[in-house]
Amino acid sequence: MLGSMRIIAFSAITLVLGACASTPDPIVEDRSRCDAYGFMRGTDAYANCVMTADRDRQRRIERRAEERSLYGAAEE
Repeated sequence: MLGSMRIIAFSAITLVLGACASTPDPIVEDRSRCDAYGFMRGTDAYANCVMTADRDRQRRIERRAEERSLYGAAEE
């Protein structure tokens, strides 16, 4: 009984931690990308890089939503 409880608890913790690891913060990704490009944090160029990456991501999300609605409407 105790062994099965441990397995269940371990499985639950693994699922929670796995979910956290699979959904990275988009801003962290943007900052990492700008760091990789060589922009210095705290500069206007760095801020512009992060803003541009954020805007581009939002546009991609909007474009995918539009495509889904178009393809969904065509299938009906």
